[in-house]
Amino acid sequence: MTEVFRDHASSAPLPSTVIETWEHRVGVHRSIIQPEPIRLSGHDGIRHFGQHVEVHSEDPGSFDSLMYVRQLSMIGTFCSLHTPMQVSRNPRLIDEQPSEDLVIGVHTMEGRHIIRQGSRDFAYGPGQLAFVSNASPYLERTFEINDPAGLVIPLEFLGTQRRVAEQARRPVASHTLLARATASFILQFASDTAVGVSEPDPDTEMAAIELVRAALGQLDYDNQQITDNALFVREAVSDLIERNHRDPSFTPNTIARYLHISRRQLYRHFEDTEDSLAARIADRRLKTACEFLRTRPDLAVSEVARMSGFPSSPTMRNRFRAELGLGPSEYRARAAAENEASGSRDSSLVRGER
Repeated sequence: MTEVFRDHASSAPLPSTVIETWEHRVGVHRSIIQPEPIRLSGHDGIRHFGQHVEVHSEDPGSFDSLMYVRQLSMIGTFCSLHTPMQVSRNPRLIDEQPSEDLVIGVHTMEGRHIIRQGSRDFAYGPGQLAFVSNASPYLERTFEINDPAGLVIPLEFLGTQRRVAEQARRPVASHTLLARATASFILQFASDTAVGVSEPDPDTEMAAIELVRAALGQLDYDNQQITDNALFVREAVSDLIERNHRDPSFTPNTIARYLHISRRQLYRHFEDTEDSLAARIADRRLKTACEFLRTRPDLAVSEVARMSGFPSSPTMRNRFRAELGLGPSEYRARAAAENEASGSRDSSLVRGER
């Protein structure tokens, strides 16, 4: 871990369990070579936290942060974890340190996240897109530990949507399919590039920029242009499967209707992938069924099938045997035995410590 600035008089307040959960989410793997995170802590960490902004903390000595950053050929990406703080870009900084970048962030942790643009305060929750332009004043404040990840895009790449990006208002309806798909893509793209070793080509970067432009211009976007964007379609499909797979009537045809495109146009975006759309839906149902079988011994197998989205118990049984090599009842018995063995080991450890 790269220790850039640390105030050794203070203890790092980021709990190890929070760091481990964050590392798992962004894809940190100790077994492969990856870039080391930058750690900024205490008073010096605040002074050097970010370019072109001022950072404040109610307890500067206990400030702590971890971040991965990377500059690609056209845009920048980042994944970070930090204690509560306030970030601002004021007229003096804009004059002294000009910056023509749009920062798009998404966080996953619960907690209050407020951005003041103009004279209005906007609250952002987990999974919602937050846009701030370094060419305009803003104040951003988090009240709990936060984990923003995102992109830094030069305003010049936004074309006609630059005006929208600079407006002092929330530019995107956060609960729409387009916004959710864009947020989901940004989280994955940031972790793949800032933390991982992915080397996106310029076409992929431009597709990401186009997706952000579409999100900015959502109120008057051209649906045909959006559904021709493979990144949008794939992320939208993932979001739809996650939210609707427990409905037995949910099929690839349903997805096409949601996106207002033909089945042929939908399938075209998945021609280079290994799994069919039907298989993706079935796999997500299988994952849900496994969770129910492990945690709900009171549910009959037929009830698990219904609650997981399988049209029938035999359909679920066939999927289990095809993918796992055993039936649902056998899976439940094996999971129960493993849990019992794990509990016995934990009890033995406790007794040994005593």
